[in-house]
Amino acid sequence: MTVLAQEAKHSVVVLHQLIERIFNNTATADDSFHLLLSHFHPDFCMVTPQGRQLNLNETEALFLQLQGQREGMRIATSEHVVISEQENEVIIQYRELQMMNGQNQSRISLAILDYSTSIPRWRYLQETLVA
Repeated sequence: MTVLAQEAKHSVVVLHQLIERIFNNTATADDSFHLLLSHFHPDFCMVTPQGRQLNLNETEALFLQLQGQREGMRIATSEHVVISEQENEVIIQYRELQMMNGQNQSRISLAILDYSTSIPRWRYLQETLVA
């Protein structure tokens, strides 16, 4: 496995740890929210499981709205597969499992990570619910 592929998998895990922390805490005493946003490219675009397309500002607003609203939620990622790897870009697919109050929701996600700067930045994310 290449260094970029390892970094992409690590980025998936770290990003979802930050999201879990934000969902669980109403007032973040740490810098979780700032760290989360630092993972996104300025041109970031996300397609939600409901088919709604969000730019970076809309994604930030969504996380602000959900901050502290899902206490007890746990998020795990698995089945990380690098679909494509170029010099400055990795496309990775993974499974995300959200667990809360005895209910689980699974989704398959596809992300494009930009490596043109010193840290990987998420440029695109599309999530699909798993039946």
